[in-house]
Amino acid sequence: MTVGIVAASIFLAASLYQLLKPTGPTTDPGPGFLARNPPTTAAPAPPGPRTTTTTAPATRGVSVLLRYTAPSWTLVKVDGKVAFQGTPGASEQRPFSADRTVDVILGNAGGVELTVNGKRLGAAGAPGAVWRGSFKPGDPGTRG
Repeated sequence: MTVGIVAASIFLAASLYQLLKPTGPTTDPGPGFLARNPPTTAAPAPPGPRTTTTTAPATRGVSVLLRYTAPSWTLVKVDGKVAFQGTPGASEQRPFSADRTVDVILGNAGGVELTVNGKRLGAAGAPGAVWRGSFKPGDPGTRG
């Protein structure tokens, strides 16, 4: 009976070792359960030369930033799919970008300032007015 207990203990220990042994390469070819990978720390790469540009980089597609000065119900579709629907509050901003089109419907046009492809257009319309607009690459200019 003692031999059976010893054999079962050895079998359990070997099974546990197989489950818990470290994976990956080790630095010491000795027993796996004693070998440990030494911690490694990589020095950060030195910063490269900094360049400063005065022109905005060329972007593909269209980008629209909605800046809320008052709450406004909003629906935005990006390339035909609903990207946002809700009522952001004053001082919130919502950026959107698309490959082809950004379609916008605002329930309080006077409470939302538009920036399209980096150009500020100002308020979309009069306070309380419903406004619809669609923007494509190369805009601004296509306003409701």
